Amino acid sequence: MHSIIISLVVYCLELVLLLLVLRREFRRQLVVFTAFITLLVVRDIACAIVAQTSFSNSFEWFYIYWISEFALSTMYLFIIAEIARRSLSGYPSVWHPASRLLALVGLALMSWTVISTMRYLGHLRLFVMVGDRCLVLTITVLLLLLLAIDAYYRLKLPPLYRLILVGIGIYTSIEVFANEFEIRSRNGYSIWFDMRLLSFATALIVWIYGVWRWPASLAPQAELIPQSKYDDLSSQVHNRLRNVVQKLAHLSGQGS
Repeated sequence: MHSIIISLVVYCLELVLLLLVLRREFRRQLVVFTAFITLLVVRDIACAIVAQTSFSNSFEWFYIYWISEFALSTMYLFIIAEIARRSLSGYPSVWHPASRLLALVGLALMSWTVISTMRYLGHLRLFVMVGDRCLVLTITVLLLLLLAIDAYYRLKLPPLYRLILVGIGIYTSIEVFANEFEIRSRNGYSIWFDMRLLSFATALIVWIYGVWRWPASLAPQAELIPQSKYDDLSSQVHNRLRNVVQKLAHLSGQGS
């Protein structure tokens, strides 16, 4: 019973978030995040409808559900990539090495995910669980890597972007433990199902707060020095360097 209540709360939070995202016209700022929320709501509405039919117990629906789950989980990677691009692209000296590092780590982890999953093609339950675990670990590592890059270069992510990443981190951290527990367990149901729902509800609340609080939050652009100021500073630097050279030449002449 409590699982049904938590699920209803999650559905309501998803609808609230979708309405806020559409009202704030986030499709102009965070295209992938908007698409993710939209597809999530559509998928969950479909799940609620199918749950009332006998089709929900079929293998076909099982495959459809988990394909949609993998697709939505994969979109987390694109959300992280979108935030990284919007946050770091204004700093070319940071963006170029950071984008290459994120792409390299992401490619390596996705290759590991595919290889690990293919080992369990003959075992449907482990195929799903292992694949989901590896994908969630990939998302978590890339999220932490982006935050580490931000901290290393002392950049400031906009509050909205930071809250989106925090929400993803809350959900994936619980998901990692849940997947590991269920892989080792033979029970079809565990308390981790409710923990997943609660962690995702928490993530939705964090996202709702971010979207509501910072509706126009854009990534800060790198500040460029105005041309007039650049010209003024260039002449000052030139004069100071010339004075230093003259003093060094004078001291060199006295020493000889």
